Amino acid sequence: MDSKTTNIQWLDSLRALALLGVIIIHISSPLVNMTYGKNMPYWWIGNMVDSAVRFSVPLFLMMSGATLLGKEYKLSDFYKRRFSRVLVPFLFWMVVYWAYRWTTLAPKVQPHDFSAIWNWATGLFLKEGISKHFWYVYMILFIYLFVPFLGKGLRKLNRSAISNILLLWVVLTFTFKSVPLNMYGWSGNYGSKLLGFFLYSGFLVLGFYLSKLPVYSGRIRISAAAVFILSVLVSAVSTYFFSQKAHKLDLSMYSYLSINTIIQSIAIFMWIKDSSIKNKPISLIQTNISNYSYGIYLVHILVISFLFDKGIYWKFAHPLLSLPLLTFIVLVCSFGIIFVLRKIPLGKYISG
Repeated sequence: MDSKTTNIQWLDSLRALALLGVIIIHISSPLVNMTYGKNMPYWWIGNMVDSAVRFSVPLFLMMSGATLLGKEYKLSDFYKRRFSRVLVPFLFWMVVYWAYRWTTLAPKVQPHDFSAIWNWATGLFLKEGISKHFWYVYMILFIYLFVPFLGKGLRKLNRSAISNILLLWVVLTFTFKSVPLNMYGWSGNYGSKLLGFFLYSGFLVLGFYLSKLPVYSGRIRISAAAVFILSVLVSAVSTYFFSQKAHKLDLSMYSYLSINTIIQSIAIFMWIKDSSIKNKPISLIQTNISNYSYGIYLVHILVISFLFDKGIYWKFAHPLLSLPLLTFIVLVCSFGIIFVLRKIPLGKYISG
């Protein structure tokens, strides 16, 4: 998600798509959860939309692998550069989210003295990591510790050996698919969290591998697009039938580590890799979204929460209208907040 590592256009395209995917997931998930069994036509819209953007988090990780694992680093420079760009803004936004969550509490339960505030803040961190979307940042900070060593090892291997590693990784993700992964809170079960971090790190290896393949032909791009569309249909239809069988909403196909999501992520990576956008306004928009992607990721849940508290969510109009409109509003507002923050003194260090 660190957009400052490169300005290669196809990577900007993937980064912008990944960010939009994350925003769409957080906007469409309430629709999926609130309408199942009550308004199935609306549910199908949310289900199709959600199924179409499962690539979002895997794609961020794949881009990290594509841009970081192929280089040699001086360890001190790598850690200083990565953690200053990721950790410092994250610490700032942790405090912002703590403050925002405090303001949303009913007055009679708001803690006010230092001890009560500390206990409440600690409890929120242990329960859900302050805000649930922060799980990705905790994970990527942990993975960064091993990136220089992982890259050094991978660069010594040939394509066949890396293929075997990826095959083993897919087998492991399937083997552990029924294991509940503790990705949000910090109240114990650290073995599950470490397992999740390990499994997700496979996407970095996948991105490194795919980035080293030759330039894709038009036929390969068409095939990748077809596979992507098929993966969306498989996810949506399977989610419906799994839910019917379980007599409750079953979102297991939405998992970022499901085989279908891995295939979807590969398909969109191959579809976009080495492509270019000739339209200058569109290219400029995607470049700006890419450059602001980390900050937008950090702040967008704050924007969604504020809108939701004001009653502005998918329900204000038909989902075919409300979902794209909300995506646009959240993207523009989040971009605007980060843009303004970067313009104030020292803002570029904390905005993301």
